[in-house]
Amino acid sequence: MTFKRFAMSASSQVLDGVFAVNKPTGMTSADICNEVKYKLSKSSLFAPVMEAQSSQRDDFKRRGQRLSRKMRQTKHVKIGHGGTLDPEASGVISFGVGDGTKALNHLQKNAKKGYEAVMVFGVATDSFDREGKVVGRKSWDGVTRDVVEARLAEFRGKVMQRPSVYSALSRGGVKMYEYARQGKDIPELEKREMFVSELEVVDWMEGGKHDWRWPSEEIEKDRKDAFVKALRFEEIGGVEVVEGSEKQGLEHDESEKGKGKRKRDANGYQDQKRSKVAGDDQPEAQDKDVSSQDRAEEHDTLVDDTRDDPAETTPAETTPAAAQQDEAKVQVPCPAPALRIRMVVSSGFYVRSLCHDLGVAVGSLATMVALNRTKQACFELGENVIDYEDFSKGEDVWGPKVAARLNEWPSLHAKLKEDEGPAVE
Repeated sequence: MTFKRFAMSASSQVLDGVFAVNKPTGMTSADICNEVKYKLSKSSLFAPVMEAQSSQRDDFKRRGQRLSRKMRQTKHVKIGHGGTLDPEASGVISFGVGDGTKALNHLQKNAKKGYEAVMVFGVATDSFDREGKVVGRKSWDGVTRDVVEARLAEFRGKVMQRPSVYSALSRGGVKMYEYARQGKDIPELEKREMFVSELEVVDWMEGGKHDWRWPSEEIEKDRKDAFVKALRFEEIGGVEVVEGSEKQGLEHDESEKGKGKRKRDANGYQDQKRSKVAGDDQPEAQDKDVSSQDRAEEHDTLVDDTRDDPAETTPAETTPAAAQQDEAKVQVPCPAPALRIRMVVSSGFYVRSLCHDLGVAVGSLATMVALNRTKQACFELGENVIDYEDFSKGEDVWGPKVAARLNEWPSLHAKLKEDEGPAVE
């Protein structure tokens, strides 16, 4: 279909539903949502929706009726995202449009999700991922691919998993990540039942022969003891606890407010500026509802983790992914092996916790250094997910793809409900 014919038929398209976008690293989920919302709101495809909203407001004004707050603010396409990914993670994010937003909770809470994660052995960080600070180190002698694969069976099927310390779960009215940031004694979280339907090794990388690096920054001394206890180093045994940084934790961050220092988020990462789609006009300001939802969810993910399943930069700085690449150029090769694993899990699963637990299970420590969500419910990379870069290429590129996905949604949703089983509840 040519773009002209596509635009002419836009009024007959299904404009409610869910589609998915392949998120790149270095952007928050809210960034992506706002970029997509801006594109849709200015498009020919959604022109009928915008015209209907405008007509409704004009009709209320003619009748002398007071516009509700919602009607006053509705000057864009109604859109939301389900299942937040951290900025340094990539992969599938679903977007609900119009009435499709009602299905997002279902996609976030009740559907299987697929991930590929890379982990390096030998270190443990406070957040279980590369953006965290090193708390301890342990030898990886004896850790081989065969040893790892022999222990994977313990992590398949119904498993009991302890949530990450950096989570949005509360104890005594205080979020867990606040305990973690302040260096207070961290309450023990109960293990939760999860389901892992698939788990396999897809790549084994010998030490010194891969490009992944250990995190370089050590945890602050005023927070170290709390994490040594929370990570159960005494129970694990053989862990070399780091000396710790002389920097101060949360109190120092708070005292620097107003001096240009950005506040850290729930995972201890600094906020970063919005990354714009190339060639795009400046999008509308981020809505409060999108921002609050995104921040609440980002507390849980690297992911998503996937607790649905955190950093943003000033213009003078690089994204976390770029910073990692720059750091890799000056660091010597990591002597410890790295591992890429693929999994399909129930919602609420913490991928970084799995990486940490697997490292302990094989007699070492481990931290996650990369995460890619490959599947969310009925959306899967390489099948029916739109590349984020398409939105910078014009409506003649992304418009037909969004329209096609929205038209497919009713049948996908129906099939998703039929296929659900106890493993994803």
